[in-house]
Amino acid sequence: MNKINLKDIESVFSSCEVVINKGGRIAFGVNQGRMVYKGDGVYYKVFDRGYCRRENFVKALEAGFFEEVAPALQSLIVDGDDIVGYVTKAGEQLGSEFDRVPEPFYQKMLACVDVTNMFFYDLVASNLITIDGRISLIDLESVYDLDELYTIDKHKAIVKPDYYFTELERLWRKNMKPISFIQPSRNNKKYLQWSYESIRKNLGYKHEICMADDASNDGTWMWMNKIADEDKNVKIHRNEGPKRLGHTILYDTLVEMASNDIVMIYHADMYACPNMDVEVLKHLERGKVVSATRIEPPLHPDGPEKVLKDFGIEPEEFDEKGLLEFLEEDKYGEEKLTEGIFAPWAIYKDDFQSIGGHDPLYAPQSKEDSDIFNRFMLNGYEFIQTWQGFVYHMTCRGSRFKDGAMRNPAGQVFMKGRESSEWLAQNLRSTRNFIRKWGHMVKHDEYLKPIVPPKYDIGFVAYNCDKNLLRELEPWCSKIYLDFGSDYMGEYRKEEQRDTQFNLDEKIFMYGNSKPSDLSNDIIIEFDCRKLNANNFQTIVNLSEIIQQSGEVGVMEYDIFKFYINSMDTYEKDLILVK
Repeated sequence: MNKINLKDIESVFSSCEVVINKGGRIAFGVNQGRMVYKGDGVYYKVFDRGYCRRENFVKALEAGFFEEVAPALQSLIVDGDDIVGYVTKAGEQLGSEFDRVPEPFYQKMLACVDVTNMFFYDLVASNLITIDGRISLIDLESVYDLDELYTIDKHKAIVKPDYYFTELERLWRKNMKPISFIQPSRNNKKYLQWSYESIRKNLGYKHEICMADDASNDGTWMWMNKIADEDKNVKIHRNEGPKRLGHTILYDTLVEMASNDIVMIYHADMYACPNMDVEVLKHLERGKVVSATRIEPPLHPDGPEKVLKDFGIEPEEFDEKGLLEFLEEDKYGEEKLTEGIFAPWAIYKDDFQSIGGHDPLYAPQSKEDSDIFNRFMLNGYEFIQTWQGFVYHMTCRGSRFKDGAMRNPAGQVFMKGRESSEWLAQNLRSTRNFIRKWGHMVKHDEYLKPIVPPKYDIGFVAYNCDKNLLRELEPWCSKIYLDFGSDYMGEYRKEEQRDTQFNLDEKIFMYGNSKPSDLSNDIIIEFDCRKLNANNFQTIVNLSEIIQQSGEVGVMEYDIFKFYINSMDTYEKDLILVK
């Protein structure tokens, strides 16, 4: 392609007619600056260096998009090494935006999309000209990656005409990016089999499935090996045990193994409904996390973030026909998007890994999801839950409810046993570690979008404490200072240290002769433990919000607590990256 230096033709512009005069234009915070000059039989289009569609043009040019569909393109305008515009031959406009594009050229455009995976979004006759008997595109920077077909509205663009959009949808599906499904499992073979079969039946073999066996003893590993031999788009991993690693660790192991750019955290007891992948991928871009919507039997309380509908509580009684008819007839959630996040959720692999993945602090499980959701949010990721893509979720068929679910004679469903002692103990450990890290309990809105209060550097000066109260207080602060002679400190550290990666030797001190105002934390809170009760302990539980709303540098009193605030600095963004 011929190249013309911008400096060599700038003198020509003074004798040209200015057709578009938008140099330096910024609209909605976006650079839309460009100029169009009409010369002698040609048009010069010159972009501002930061013009929002300049890179679109360059990428399309490099992909060969214009070779068959833009014969009017004559030269490139360059400034140094950068392409900053182009020159096209003048021609006769083909028609109005309401005239149909001639079929031979239309088919040529579709073939171009299929080959380059890019599309010209405004394919109407008014954007076409004829030169030397040939049809040519104009406005050549109006080209986008096919991946952006469903998100092009962010560019203030609309695909036209409708019949063209329908064909682009077909090509988008044909060229749809593959997902790597991430599925750890522990003694869940029958659910994993059911889940695997749903992915292959309803979503096909395009997507990779990465499965991990966490020291199971129910034949899971033998079944995984059989499937991996038969299905070449399956990867498997095994923790030999005897101790389980948990999905906190195995999620990240499988993400590292995944071949595709996109990964989906996916529970072993989930059935993939038809088109779930399509509906998720429509909205997925870098910097976004997209969740499908769960349909669940009424084993847990209802909520606005899911659909409660009973299509079976075990694979043996699963009413697949009823589920699919419900989705087809009800058209549940059509056109609805919310901002929650819950498995199954999809993300670009590099977005996931850029913040260090899941925090092993929570291994083997529990609260690792709330933690990473907080970190996604603090890192600026956008959450989208589509209500057009669904999974059927049996719920909690790992260590939490090991015995599964059952029905009573009236048909009501419930878990066979209470939550396992193993899960309860681990959930308590993870909850305490979540509080240590974030300074508050898990918080979210009704759609499960995280709410992340500020993280402050808080020291407690706790008078008349004992070992039991130390156990209650220690997770809620950066450091705790106890009365001289508090000989239970060592015993508490020894008992608790095995359950946390936080170094308790660096958290628990005796304050000696120090005054609260002399201690190093940004905020010191002084109180007498003998005055603590269930009501005023809620002040400790809600410290982040109380300080955010009412705190200021200086001394303040609140109930039994005296605050010495030296700084209102917050540290929650220091928690984004797991190192």
